Amino acid sequence: MESNQRTSDALLARANRDISALVRRFENILEYNAGDRNTAAVNAYKLDVETANLIRAAEDILALTRVLKEMWLFGKLQTVGMNEAAEEKAEASAQGVEEGLRKLVGGGMNTL
Repeated sequence: MESNQRTSDALLARANRDISALVRRFENILEYNAGDRNTAAVNAYKLDVETANLIRAAEDILALTRVLKEMWLFGKLQTVGMNEAAEEKAEASAQGVEEGLRKLVGGGMNTL
């Protein structure tokens, strides 16, 4: 997946698109009725096509969840509340703690 597709907006758009496709396919299946003998064969074919599309939509959602899990495991998924400003603030805070520890120890330790 390209980096421009890993933004939260792109992932949310993909999730919304996949969910709406799944719901649309399910609604299409529910609309078919047996009808008379002349339309039964056409409806059976349409039902097969919609069922295949429903399965494909479900597979797309599963693929999205797999991508989200991979991104979460490898640290590329920015979860709620995480952004670059927060990371920079945490890094600055950690450096402040490191400097404080160096002063406390008396500069005897060059590396922590």
